[in-house]
Amino acid sequence: MSSIERKGLWLSLGVFLLITFFNLTVSAEESTSVWKRKNLGGDWGGIRTTLEENGVRFYLSQTGFYQGSFEGDGDDDWRFGARADLLLDVDTGKLGLWDGGGIHSHLEYRGDSPVAFRGGALWPVNTGAIFPIGAAHEFVASSMYLSQRTGEASNVMIGKINALDLLSGHPFFGGSGTDRFWNIAFAAPPSGVVPPVIIGGILSHSAAPYSFTIMIFDPNDQTTNYSLDNLLSDGVNVSFGINRSGSVAGRQSSIGFTATYSSADGIDYSKLGLPSGSGTTTKKGSYNIAVELSHLLKENAQKPGKGIGLYLKGAIADGNPNPVQCSIIGGIGGIGLFPDRIEDSFGIGYYYYNFSDKLQNVISPLVNFDDEQGIEVFYNFAATPWFHIAFDLQYIDPASGDNQNALVGGLRTKIVF
Repeated sequence: MSSIERKGLWLSLGVFLLITFFNLTVSAEESTSVWKRKNLGGDWGGIRTTLEENGVRFYLSQTGFYQGSFEGDGDDDWRFGARADLLLDVDTGKLGLWDGGGIHSHLEYRGDSPVAFRGGALWPVNTGAIFPIGAAHEFVASSMYLSQRTGEASNVMIGKINALDLLSGHPFFGGSGTDRFWNIAFAAPPSGVVPPVIIGGILSHSAAPYSFTIMIFDPNDQTTNYSLDNLLSDGVNVSFGINRSGSVAGRQSSIGFTATYSSADGIDYSKLGLPSGSGTTTKKGSYNIAVELSHLLKENAQKPGKGIGLYLKGAIADGNPNPVQCSIIGGIGGIGLFPDRIEDSFGIGYYYYNFSDKLQNVISPLVNFDDEQGIEVFYNFAATPWFHIAFDLQYIDPASGDNQNALVGGLRTKIVF
């Protein structure tokens, strides 16, 4: 394990303390500008402004983790980990290429990390420590796609797309494990039919108060794939979503519906364990249907449209070949829990995943495989706009029924350069 991977957390803290010391030695005016800037590097000597004027925007961050178990079976060691993310967006109009277009990429690097699976839990307790899948110690382009505005209300995206990034703007779900919740049940709620990285197309259209989304993509994870060979050879996934935004009791609210279908073959759990030659062991077709509700409980006066909200997501699935049968996830979260800390964020969430009964029945003679539920609480302290420290605690009733309940804690730091 390299030094930066082992000591990612201490690296973040060290940089922050170094900047603190530096700012104590300069004028008050200079110090204030450093604390208020959105990123550590500021304008990078004018480079950032020049690039943005020409349609190029970038977001570079480094995240450090320190996580371990207080209670539960298995590995309880506290371990360090680190990752780096670079998001690049190009406005083709400003660059002089064509109007309304965009070129987008997301480069990721993940070193050795804390144990992503703890205490017999099926879902990773640290999303940022497991993605990009199968690519530790490698630089991966998890997004490389084109976008095009078609009118004032429509947009098309086509190419390789990091599905976790699609939730980056959500006030409760999403965050990729580097901004909000750590557990994948909240950071990227698994549906069984949407892989972490897709190759395909997305069409979105807004007609207030409604918004619509249609996705068509290959059913396989494309994290380390940079080729179009064999695209859609195993089937095709289609997703349709509709969302209505409005106001309830004077507070911003929304209700959304998403249905996703995959034509790909999957393991037929009802055929597992049968003698060889007894017929096909695969089953074609899988789906997931989800409904999501949100309601802003308390709006922040300094940031209209944001504040503390209530969120709930429920889903049903086929349970065979989809390993998920149904799920419910929800909680309270947002910004401004304390009046003078409007840049801080927090979340309290609960999740329950009912896994395939057929799968459980087949493997129960060998493994006690139950449903899984858990509670997670986090608080993200914005020491500066570019340096955040997050504290996290998870209590999990794991899918492995032979394991006792687990209590997992963690500390996360993030620097935006």
